[in-house]
Amino acid sequence: MGIAEVTKLDVIVENGKVKTYRARVNVSFKVFV
Repeated sequence: MGIAEVTKLDVIVENGKVKTYRARVNVSFKVFV
């Protein structure tokens, strides 16, 4: 189970490529193997 909260996301796409990617992400992962 994975829980992700994106508080801020700025993406600039130029010519089909990601030029600028800024993100503040609070991520909690619980992995059971």
